[in-house]
Amino acid sequence: MLGVLVDLPWSYAAGAGIALAAAHQLRGAGRAALTEWSERPERPPRPGADTPLGRAPKAEGATAGRHFVLAMLYSALVFVPASLFVAHRYPEWATAQHSATISGNDLLKLAGAELALTALGFLLTRALLVAGRIRWAVLQVLLPCLAMALILVHDWRRFLSTDRADHATFPDHVRLRAPGPLLTQAADFLTSGLAVALYVTGAVTVGALALVMGLLHQFGLTDAGVHGPGLPGAAFVGAVTVAGIVAVALVLNLLFAWTGWIGPLVAAPLLWIAVVMRGSYATVVVDDLALPAERAADDSEAGAGKIAP
Repeated sequence: MLGVLVDLPWSYAAGAGIALAAAHQLRGAGRAALTEWSERPERPPRPGADTPLGRAPKAEGATAGRHFVLAMLYSALVFVPASLFVAHRYPEWATAQHSATISGNDLLKLAGAELALTALGFLLTRALLVAGRIRWAVLQVLLPCLAMALILVHDWRRFLSTDRADHATFPDHVRLRAPGPLLTQAADFLTSGLAVALYVTGAVTVGALALVMGLLHQFGLTDAGVHGPGLPGAAFVGAVTVAGIVAVALVLNLLFAWTGWIGPLVAAPLLWIAVVMRGSYATVVVDDLALPAERAADDSEAGAGKIAP
């Protein structure tokens, strides 16, 4: 939908996102004591307190759950058709002006890769959820989204060019003294037939994914007996996260333009501390969305006489 290079990490993130939205169901959450969201001292009541940690739904094998089927249906019926339509209709744009055409065989390979990545994203995230590694499950969504943002930000001129000829005449933004030519280029792109196709396919794919994830998340909170954010609250967390990812991608792209690989390499440990480590942004997402608690919390409770993992 957004080009071959972006659609691949999107597929992985979609599978991971659907699994993360069903975190309570996939962890086998039990009926926990109800606690008002506004009254919780630090985090929501821990689902699964009355059941062994990591108990997944009763299903034959790792791929038999209805949540996995739902993820694959989204990919096969919604995202892959939208991606293939854009790639077939606008091959130069879909390949970032690297290829004039995309053969039918290449389209089949693209479809297969997207389906495989959706399955991989779901199954790996499910495994992390079952193991109680909730922050790492969140990262399965954040990292591919960052990859998408980096690709779009780095190749923004190609993104705003409908084809090779348009890219060849793209205004040199470095030498421009006024933003007029760039604004004209952007306006031409945003009113092109390609842009209309992106608006339609984007509304369908993003809308369907948001609906699936939102409903799974709300159903999970209800099943686990946890009071968490409603759909507006969860959507706000998602919007803030997307904005933060785009901002990080812009900063990394600027660092790369100014310093080469040195800047991003220096920034990588800082990002790790800010996003990955315990107490970082991934932990904030876990708390704000009332996702299941980390394994470490369960281990400490097990030592006090709780059910051990």
